[in-house]
Amino acid sequence: MTILCLTGWQQKYDALAEIAPKARHFDYAAYDNARAMFAALPKQVDLAIGWSLGGQLLVQAIAGGFVKAKTLLLIGAPFQCIASKDFPYGMSAAEFGEIRENYRKHPKEMVFQFNTLVGMGNPKTARIIQKLNQGSEIWKNGLYWLDELGKTSCASLDYSKFSKTIILHGATDKIINPANANKFAEILPDSELIIWQACGHAPHLQDAEGLRNIIKAHV
Repeated sequence: MTILCLTGWQQKYDALAEIAPKARHFDYAAYDNARAMFAALPKQVDLAIGWSLGGQLLVQAIAGGFVKAKTLLLIGAPFQCIASKDFPYGMSAAEFGEIRENYRKHPKEMVFQFNTLVGMGNPKTARIIQKLNQGSEIWKNGLYWLDELGKTSCASLDYSKFSKTIILHGATDKIINPANANKFAEILPDSELIIWQACGHAPHLQDAEGLRNIIKAHV
């Protein structure tokens, strides 16, 4: 079985190795152009797994015909990061601008604060934050990918190319509102929505075995 994994923003490229050790963990952070990155992805896989921004990028890649996946697993993926009239569940443009500026000026401090929020919302918060910060490095193209996250909405994509999609989201996610998962479930033609209670933005670090069992049950 061929598996493709895309990590979250400012996370290790192989952050999903615990749930998919034999996958191809694609280092999109090495690219400074989204379209070039999409073109470099494998054309066909059995399972594509995307965490956070990685999930949103996979949605774009499949909708654009760059990747064909028999099954897609979205983990805490943003439908849209910045709120709009049609999707009010994101942050304000001013809030995003402040985050961007903090990252530009003080990237290490901002990523540490970001990882703290990623790890919150579950009983294993301290251990998860520690794991997120181990070996954490500032991406060379981190600002570019943060801007991609800020400007992207999945509202107008072509969803006719999608096969089965599992949407997993933590009910207490402090980074991406669970309403994003509901929106994906609403718009994707063949999807299953799974909400984990007392779970934040890193379900794979909170319950790797549970996620592996979900993968086994659906692939």
